[in-house]
Amino acid sequence: MAIRVALLSAVCLSVAASLMSLAAIASAAGKQQAPGEWPMNFALVRNGDCTQTCVQWISAEGAITRDTARRFKTFLKRLKGKKLPVVFQSPGGDVVAALAIGRMIRSAGLETAVGRTQLNGCPMLVPRCPEKIVENGWSQGEVHSGGAYCFSACPLALMGGQIRAAAPGARIGLHQVTINGYRGPEQAAKRDLNAISTRSDPALKQMLSSYFEDMGVSSQDVFAMMGLATPYGFYWVQSTEALKSGIITKVFAYADDPGYIISGTGMAPAAAPPATDIVQ
Repeated sequence: MAIRVALLSAVCLSVAASLMSLAAIASAAGKQQAPGEWPMNFALVRNGDCTQTCVQWISAEGAITRDTARRFKTFLKRLKGKKLPVVFQSPGGDVVAALAIGRMIRSAGLETAVGRTQLNGCPMLVPRCPEKIVENGWSQGEVHSGGAYCFSACPLALMGGQIRAAAPGARIGLHQVTINGYRGPEQAAKRDLNAISTRSDPALKQMLSSYFEDMGVSSQDVFAMMGLATPYGFYWVQSTEALKSGIITKVFAYADDPGYIISGTGMAPAAAPPATDIVQ
């Protein structure tokens, strides 16, 4: 009987230890950021060797932080004037940084699009895995417009494109700007549809108005959509609304995807030029 009790106690202790271990693993996993929440980075991507035909684009994915604009400025210098579309997928982030990115895109004469990049060799759950991003050259992958998203501050950066596109299956979301971390009451008794931020900030509204005017976007329409949402949710912008307001200037057909089609010589070159001819 004593042996049975001892065995039972040992089993119980083993099960308890296993459960504690699983709980610790689950807790650690819960604290890890999802790939879409990682800070935004930029990568040159193409879907082939381009000796005949390939698609090329700048992949911009992740959360927009205060440092993102500085890193984008550095990235643009590496392009040496090469014009490629900037393809965004982002949950949003810092408003001031997003405006700076948009202005740099417009100044460089680039186009923008909402799209998601899948790099070759990356798992489906981490489609832009860091180990497959080539820092000073071309990463290899595919780009798709359907199912991509651009939320919060991301549409502000998107507006910088001279031509800006999204597919009917992509999602663009706007909401009120959070001021100094204050998001306001989750359920307000009466909504102020003229409010574009959680606290009144005339300087912010003027800054956004000037930016929208410079980008050819209707501030009246965008402010209305921001006012229809709260900081706890989004106003989902439909394709017709995005076109009317100027958030986008083009809707992709269902068969279209972002990126520039580059035609090569049709023959493999004797010595392929190094990636540093484009990126240093």
